[in-house]
Amino acid sequence: MKRIRVILPIAFGLLLLVACGGPNSKNGNSEPKGEPKPQTSLEWANQGTRLLNKGLPEQALASYDRALLLDSSNSYTYCSKASAYHKLGQHELALQNADKALQVDPGYAPAMANKARALSKLGREAEADSLLKSALYIDSRLKRHFRE
Repeated sequence: MKRIRVILPIAFGLLLLVACGGPNSKNGNSEPKGEPKPQTSLEWANQGTRLLNKGLPEQALASYDRALLLDSSNSYTYCSKASAYHKLGQHELALQNADKALQVDPGYAPAMANKARALSKLGREAEADSLLKSALYIDSRLKRHFRE
């Protein structure tokens, strides 16, 4: 019987669920050892999150791209992709993906927080502060990501 893993979206990929196993470097694939190759958009997105949590944002981006090829209407995947771009220091691309997530789901607080982070990194503090307040109003659990 197959076990299904669901990873809940959390802003910036800071506290995303980490699964066992690492990238399969022997054959160059980014699929974790011992796990079947992802088939669905959610499986690809979850694999991307596992890779992101292991400090492999480039491989995570490849998984998120595969997920989006299968389902381009998933705000979680765009938001997660924004998190990967943050880890790479590519804040303009993070902003673009957070915007795509918000086009799909305008009230998705983690995407709002990701966009706020990108805006802040790009020197647009006033916009970032306003958007972050909105995100925290929607989901106060995001506060734990802003302790500095």
